[in-house]
Amino acid sequence: MKKAFITFFAALSCMSAVAQNLAIGNWQVHLPYNNAISVAKANDLVYCASNQGLFSYNTTDNSIQRLSKATGLSEVTISTIEYNASEDALLVAYTNANIDLLLGNTIVNLSDIKRKSITGSKTIHRVTMKDELAYLSCGFGIVVININKREVKDTYIIGPGGSNINVYDVSFDQNYIYAATELALY
Repeated sequence: MKKAFITFFAALSCMSAVAQNLAIGNWQVHLPYNNAISVAKANDLVYCASNQGLFSYNTTDNSIQRLSKATGLSEVTISTIEYNASEDALLVAYTNANIDLLLGNTIVNLSDIKRKSITGSKTIHRVTMKDELAYLSCGFGIVVININKREVKDTYIIGPGGSNINVYDVSFDQNYIYAATELALY
């Protein structure tokens, strides 16, 4: 009886050891990707952001690549994403106003808005691309990012009397920038 128990325990131990394919000190991340909040198409890749992470689907080979804070992103909670075709860059905006630029296999963090002391909400509602510029519709106004230079180019505070105002989206024609805000269309 004792011999059978030892044999059974040894066999069970061997099976569980084989099932452990991660080396000591390595992690495997299991995040919920089922609640999609934003999608962006980039050449052969389709990016999908959920509240907790980001993944890309390659339409040519049907592969999926998951990105999260554990694999290089700066934050956890994503608010929106947008692809810039002229710079071949994906902009990832987080709920705390931090920003990542995915440029090929490189991730560049732009934390200017997050670090800035601003009265009111820093929420990034939407990102609109035009040439090498990203227009961020924010809880206080509009922020323009030059993706090529990886810097904040301009900030527009367009509320009455120069006050902060929620900007939900922007659009362009040849001469003007139009902003949809909580009060009116500017």
